[in-house]
Amino acid sequence: MPLLAALRCSRQSSPLLLPRPRCLSGPSSRFYSTADADAPPPLLQKLKGDLKIALRAKDAPRLSVLRSIMSADLNASKTSSPIRTDVQLVALIRKLQKSAHDAVADARAAGRDDLVQKESRQISVLDEYIAGSGVQTLGDAEMRALINEAVEAARGAGAAGKSLMGDVMKRVNVALEGKDVDRKSVAALVKEAQMSRQNISSGSKFEQEIAYSRAVVVDGWVFVSGTTGYNYDTGNLSKDVVEQAEQTMANIDKALREAGSSMSEVVRVRYILPSRDDFPSVKPVLRKWFGNVRPAATMVQAELLLDEMKIEIEVTAKRGGAGKGEASQ
Repeated sequence: MPLLAALRCSRQSSPLLLPRPRCLSGPSSRFYSTADADAPPPLLQKLKGDLKIALRAKDAPRLSVLRSIMSADLNASKTSSPIRTDVQLVALIRKLQKSAHDAVADARAAGRDDLVQKESRQISVLDEYIAGSGVQTLGDAEMRALINEAVEAARGAGAAGKSLMGDVMKRVNVALEGKDVDRKSVAALVKEAQMSRQNISSGSKFEQEIAYSRAVVVDGWVFVSGTTGYNYDTGNLSKDVVEQAEQTMANIDKALREAGSSMSEVVRVRYILPSRDDFPSVKPVLRKWFGNVRPAATMVQAELLLDEMKIEIEVTAKRGGAGKGEASQ
């Protein structure tokens, strides 16, 4: 022990002092407090172990995936929402998975089969880690059942009006604690569950128990909200854009009839599609439903709430045939 350090330690040997701290020598000595950060989630520890194995095996796809996860975890640690649980880590992996799927679509569009294969191999690795994470994954059917139970429980507790939505979301969030779910999908499914229970009040307005209406009647006009292709009887959403367009128009037709209007009284329509290339495919469906009505129309290309939604349509119509508009030639 160096002389100076020895002298310092000898001065702390008086029995009148509190127990002296341990004197350690050497430049690498470190003190750790009991308030050190929480241990990383088990899945992250496994991934770090797999990184070492992948390095030795020169497993390029797995190395790329693991390095991406570690980098994303490091970035999260510098924010107010660091990764502390396996559920959070799985959510992070799902974001990387979505980016990889987007990269595959871009590579396929560019004719880069080599990049398609590269990204596809990485997606397989990501799928493997999600499946083996030990975190329970809920599908749409399971979430719908859970949400319906939450709606009934909230109503039974006396929640109504604008407070119902908040009450339902609280119950759903508690039930989903520790489970792997897409939170955006949850919010959308809660919204769809509410819309499927809509009613007409005094024959003039859809009364919904959230701050949202499928349709509203004002001064003889019917305003139908943006409507998607969910089949509210089965809770299903087709993967085909033409089938979604057909179901969307059926949903709008039902809303108009319940509000005292009809498809023939539509004067304004807005089509919203994530891909403008899909518009030619749905034109025959729209012609079938509108016939010779020829409403003023706008087509917008924009992302919708969920990736699986391929079309959304909103309309404005007169109610009861009063003052129908005429098409301008």
